[in-house]
Amino acid sequence: MTGLSRPESGHNTGLAVLWMMLALACFCLLAIASRELTASLGTLEILFWRSLLGWLIVVTLLLRSGGLGVVRMPRRILGWHFMRNSSHFFAQCAWLIAIAALPLAEVFAIEFTTPLWAALLAALFMGEPLSRGRWISLVLGLVGVLFILRPGSAAINPASLILLAGAVGFGLSAISTRRLTQLLPDNPQVFLVILFYMTGMQACFSLVPIVTALHLPDSVNWIWLLAAATTALGAHYCLSRALSLADAAVVMPLDYLRLPLIMLLAWLIYGETVSLSLLAGSALIVAGNAAGLYLEARRLKARAYG
Repeated sequence: MTGLSRPESGHNTGLAVLWMMLALACFCLLAIASRELTASLGTLEILFWRSLLGWLIVVTLLLRSGGLGVVRMPRRILGWHFMRNSSHFFAQCAWLIAIAALPLAEVFAIEFTTPLWAALLAALFMGEPLSRGRWISLVLGLVGVLFILRPGSAAINPASLILLAGAVGFGLSAISTRRLTQLLPDNPQVFLVILFYMTGMQACFSLVPIVTALHLPDSVNWIWLLAAATTALGAHYCLSRALSLADAAVVMPLDYLRLPLIMLLAWLIYGETVSLSLLAGSALIVAGNAAGLYLEARRLKARAYG
């Protein structure tokens, strides 16, 4: 295994589907491990230990892949790493707060608005056009969020609003990641380098406020922390491998299977049920993402052959 080095290109839809199924399993196990950890550890403690374990895994992979020389970055690129990882850190804090307070299906549904915020932020700060597909995604996604939150019918759980803000943070992290891959086109370990800075910076961000109160987790929490660290990295790796083997129009719709899968697991493990408003809102968010992806693929195909 050479780590998260840039995969070789080549189409293999069957293998891409397999990698995507592994990514879905990692995402779901990450949510369950995080839910278990929130019962006895604080948000910043979870992020620190998880990030530290993840950083050690990434460093090991880099050393096996040729050394740490690839992580040396010019100052201007370090600024992009800081932007990506500070927004991702905020989003991860929001996600963990929501994991402890909301049904897992609601967490995943609101998290699915991330591509919508990424498109909007890319238009505002990177000059990317908001095509018809992206507008449709944005509108349907926002309507879906309103169905889930049901403003006026009941008191909105503050954790839902925190997670919604976190989804915006994930969106900013996504466009920063895209920019980093553009700035590092010749780096053979670009995925590992991004994860090296992500885990390292997030460990520092989370340690500073709790350094005087930090204590070692017990043995059970170490198991969950290791599961969370490996599945978080594994999800990124499997997703990148899937996208290297098939078009996004093939791979990304499979990501929507996360919703029914986590609904089933949350029902089996935690006895969580799903309301009609959550189902309707989730369906609208997924439909918006799917429509946007389909129309964007058509637009790019027409431009390529036009």
